[in-house]
Amino acid sequence: MKLSFRSKLFYGGGDFAINIMWQLTVFYLLFFYTDIFGLSPANAGLVFFLAKIWDAFTDPIMGFIADNTSTRWGKFRPYILFGSVPALIMIILCFTSPDLSQTGKFYWALFTYITFTTLYTIIAIPVGSLIPAMTQDRDERTSLASFRYLGASSGSIAVAVLTLPLVGLFSSPQFGFPIVVGCLAVLGAIFAFLCFFNTKEVYSKPYEETIGIKKVTKMVFNNYPLHFVILALLTTWVANNIKQLTVVYFVKYNLQLEAYFSPILLGVILQIMFGAYLVNLIKHRFEKKTLFMIGTFLYVITDLIIYYITGYENFWLLAFIATFGFIGFGMAGVMAWSMIADTIEYGEWKSGFRAEGVLNAAHVFVFKLSVGFSAWLAGVILESTDYVANAIDQSPETLNGLFIMGYIFPAVAGTIAIIVTYFNKYDSNFYERIFSELKQRQS
Repeated sequence: MKLSFRSKLFYGGGDFAINIMWQLTVFYLLFFYTDIFGLSPANAGLVFFLAKIWDAFTDPIMGFIADNTSTRWGKFRPYILFGSVPALIMIILCFTSPDLSQTGKFYWALFTYITFTTLYTIIAIPVGSLIPAMTQDRDERTSLASFRYLGASSGSIAVAVLTLPLVGLFSSPQFGFPIVVGCLAVLGAIFAFLCFFNTKEVYSKPYEETIGIKKVTKMVFNNYPLHFVILALLTTWVANNIKQLTVVYFVKYNLQLEAYFSPILLGVILQIMFGAYLVNLIKHRFEKKTLFMIGTFLYVITDLIIYYITGYENFWLLAFIATFGFIGFGMAGVMAWSMIADTIEYGEWKSGFRAEGVLNAAHVFVFKLSVGFSAWLAGVILESTDYVANAIDQSPETLNGLFIMGYIFPAVAGTIAIIVTYFNKYDSNFYERIFSELKQRQS
């Protein structure tokens, strides 16, 4: 089934919506906690880590609830409609700065961030679950994944280009951040509504009776293609999130180019978007896992070249070499989302029922776990290297720690992702056979 351009565009708009809110936390929240709110780096990283422990419970629960939902709008779309405004409110509270003690600040940050990530889960799992619910055509799924990736990248652009310049217009960042974050979150909520009204769940199947947790759990544990994709995603997102969480520090302190942070980040995101566009052009020529490995290899090798050979003293040389890595990351990201959608049919073929919500919850949880681990690691390293918030001249240990986090850790994570994906034996021929058998069962 071929989808209309309008459906694809506004499906991508759904990821634009959730990514605006999410990227605000990934790009700026750790920095906000340490340099504006006044939390120690270790406590700020701990907030992220504890929130992900909470997500270990809420993500699968939300997936289970969504899979057992049946409305005239489908299984997933109602949550996009009704979850957007509460998430908008909580993301604003995450960026407020009440005058509290260090202990009070820690618990305020923990409460607001955990509440936001819970509300984000309510929206993000349904958005991700829509791909297999909208089409069973594997090429159309890759196309949808490309639109999703472009929507996510556009959300990142909005956050990267607008946030700090707009915050700078106010008398203080404590006052400017919640206002700017609120405006961006409203924009995100509008696109969430547009996603709801312009998508349709053609293949989501309401259960005739509730599927028990035991059956769902067994299906997840027996979904071997999902295990490969999840392991590859975990390492891929660790690579991405360590870069994202530390980029504001790296640009400010290592490159000494804080005034140019927004255009630098814009250039990076446009390169990632080009990678997403490029992989959509060549998707018919290679296996999905092959394209994923090619993209991952590109960012691994460029990170190693930058760390061990070129360094960052020459900004333009750094930018030129890094371009190939960011293009590769765009390619790998699209393929990861496309591969996760195919595991839905494997689960149905193996167990006899579909569980888009639960399987996508596994993806969302891994994504958020990578953020939590990355933020915790960044906080520990900043603390151990004697990072001083807002100090113009950081110690050599701090600068090298930021350099390692931005380039060595992602290279190691990407290498693991390539190894895991290499041993993934589930190819297009395998999935075509599954799709054919499922159609025979339905007829």
